[in-house]
Amino acid sequence: MTSVSDCWSIPGFEDVYLEDSWVLGIYSGQGRLTFDVDVVLRESHPDYRPPVAGEQYCYGRGRLCFASVTACEWVGGCVVPAIDASDEEDLGSFDRFEVHGDRYMIEGDFGRIEVVAGPPSLELMVR
Repeated sequence: MTSVSDCWSIPGFEDVYLEDSWVLGIYSGQGRLTFDVDVVLRESHPDYRPPVAGEQYCYGRGRLCFASVTACEWVGGCVVPAIDASDEEDLGSFDRFEVHGDRYMIEGDFGRIEVVAGPPSLELMVR
């Protein structure tokens, strides 16, 4: 069951669609948890453009970051990346993204991560 709509309540996430976004890498350390992502941009996003040939959505490469991490548990974190149609590795997509105050539960093919942290931010890179 997909339950990702909780992220839309977070400032900066209103105009993205995590359900069909791809996780490219996950890194933790020094009080941070970072997901490298190809995130789906909704038509309301300022960087939206029509999808390129062969793609269903407009994607933006970026980083979803949690700062001020005080606790982090990753269950099933030993994942072999898949190779997508463009020969890039990915760790699958987001299946769940739940928000409970300062506690977040993120789940997908990469496993389940429960983190206690400040609100996440999403930074897009030029593509």
